[in-house]
Amino acid sequence: MSAAAPADPARNPLSDPAFRAGLRPIPSGPVDGGGGRPAVDIVGVRPTGDAVEVGIGRSDRPVLLCFLSVRCDGCEAFWHGLGAGSSGLPAALGAVARVAVTRGPRSVDPAEVARVSAATDVPVVMSDRAWDEYQVGGYPFFVLVDPAVGAVVGETVGFGWDDVGSMIEASLSAPR
Repeated sequence: MSAAAPADPARNPLSDPAFRAGLRPIPSGPVDGGGGRPAVDIVGVRPTGDAVEVGIGRSDRPVLLCFLSVRCDGCEAFWHGLGAGSSGLPAALGAVARVAVTRGPRSVDPAEVARVSAATDVPVVMSDRAWDEYQVGGYPFFVLVDPAVGAVVGETVGFGWDDVGSMIEASLSAPR
């Protein structure tokens, strides 16, 4: 597979303020005040092919699962935001552990995932199973899980890090 061409900012609809003004995140929070659907561990492979499992219940803080694609103009800013030394991100991101999740190696080229994730400082897991278990229909999509209750406590379509930060703040402040 060939590498995707860099996104042309002039053709990226997410860089158009008028386009973005019409978009809204789709948040959800705790269901019935007791937490959402059960959280499951993320099982898959790293872009290197090594098996990996992210144990959600073993985390000492909430975990933000970042479901991203390698060929998505809207995902590019999120990949950059997961990089070491990223600045200008919402403070709420400091309260959570982050994991990037792509489709599995049968669906996406591991070399492409390695290329776009090279600057990230978070675990990157390739897993079709995780997309199914967390009922992710598209990208960029973010799921917040709370290991203390073992459940999904928030989710949103991401139109920018501010949207994701707002979802985190709202979800973590909701009574459980």
